[in-house]
Amino acid sequence: MADMADMADMADLAGMAGMTGMTGMTKKTARVMVRTTGSYKTVPITGTDKPDISEAISSKWQRIITLCARLLAVPSGLIMRITQENMEVFLKSANKENPYPEHGADQLGHGLYCETVIGNNHALLVPNALDDPIWADNPDVPLKMISYYGLPILWPDQEAFGTICVLDNKTNHYNETFKELMMEFKLAIESDLALLVNKKQLTFLAERDPLTALFNRRKITAVLNQEHKRSARYQMPLTIAMMDLDRFKQVNDRYGHDVGDQVLKTFARAINARIREIDRFGRWGGDEFLLICPNTDAKGAAALLGDISILVTGEIQKIATEVSFSYGIAQCLPTDERPDALFKRADQQLYKAKKRKRPADK
Repeated sequence: MADMADMADMADLAGMAGMTGMTGMTKKTARVMVRTTGSYKTVPITGTDKPDISEAISSKWQRIITLCARLLAVPSGLIMRITQENMEVFLKSANKENPYPEHGADQLGHGLYCETVIGNNHALLVPNALDDPIWADNPDVPLKMISYYGLPILWPDQEAFGTICVLDNKTNHYNETFKELMMEFKLAIESDLALLVNKKQLTFLAERDPLTALFNRRKITAVLNQEHKRSARYQMPLTIAMMDLDRFKQVNDRYGHDVGDQVLKTFARAINARIREIDRFGRWGGDEFLLICPNTDAKGAAALLGDISILVTGEIQKIATEVSFSYGIAQCLPTDERPDALFKRADQQLYKAKKRKRPADK
């Protein structure tokens, strides 16, 4: 039960991040031609939320696909990856007879073997394309790859990564033992994909505030340290803004903490949706937040916050009319050997901004 709860927490937090644009994740689809039915189908493919394939896993997969070609004595074994436009050779068997170029690609919509595998989400066996009017003119025939057996490779959420397949230049029915072995290789690859996703989710949880899904204090502090070093090294401006919700305690006292939590989540989402791609935003603690604006001077950061403050205030006041927010801005100076001084100035400006509004705001 605890494991199921943890998985639910991961899903909720990752979903929240997607809604607020924090990870910039985008779902993707591709339109494939399914030759066996003569139709086109739109399928979900690797989204931008997915982790990169590590070098260690690529090396493992390379051994798998080379072993497939060697065991069956065929010219080609491939692990293919689907994109929105193409089927790409992700890895090819390391034998000189393999006619497919490394990282080669064919445009979707031409009825490739792998398109049908992905479109049907099922194994495909073509003993000899020249004997089958459905497959006789497919794009692999000019390479003399007339026989094919392939399986789909899926991410845990059923988005298509691509296929694992073998091709031959002669008639081949691929015996049942080999089909079982290919299935085991497919499952091993999908297990690797699941492990990569789990690792990314755990990293995400370690870096995120559980309520807002923003960077937590530890992560946003690490980002500030990195940006401070980058600013000093390349002589680029760096500005930060400390933010604080006005009268937030009154909201909690009057409406309860559930409403207060909703205000915090709405504020996080509203700010995050309007800042720039280069900016980094995190929850410092309680109702305090930190915005980091790389390659930006104080004037630019002030303009950014000035543009979005009215809209953001409007969104949080839909929940509690009395709440607003204040911010203090500070630009990094050449004398700032550590970001502590920068943070202190921003905090001082925030205090002044709140004091200007009214003494009761805390």
